[in-house]
Amino acid sequence: MAMLDKQDIQNFIRQFNKKNDQMQKDKLILVAISSALGGALLGVLFAPDKGKNTRKNLAKSADKYLKEIKKSSEELSQQLKDSTESLLRKTNNRVQNLKEDIEDYSELTFQELYDLAKELKVKGYSQMKKSELIQALEEL
Repeated sequence: MAMLDKQDIQNFIRQFNKKNDQMQKDKLILVAISSALGGALLGVLFAPDKGKNTRKNLAKSADKYLKEIKKSSEELSQQLKDSTESLLRKTNNRVQNLKEDIEDYSELTFQELYDLAKELKVKGYSQMKKSELIQALEEL
């Protein structure tokens, strides 16, 4: 097995920190849907029609848009769930690969161990000594 150097660990940490582009797109879709709904409701409210007709139209439009929002939010929720599960799987695979590639944590510097523990969210890593970081990482 090849040993990882400092650059490999830094590359792993950078990739781990990248934002998930799909989640950003999903948020944009939700904002667009919400904006469309708000615009439609304002249009109905300010339409030059009798109050009774406006309320009737508003009720119909609101029901229609609520159904659309429910459908869109369910789709968005599923996309977010799928994206999250995919990201979690990839992260777990990378962590496992990283652990397999590191034969001996004691060959890493304290800073490398510290950074790795931070990225892997080892509880209490900030107060640990080098030997404690090694032990915590080996127990993952």
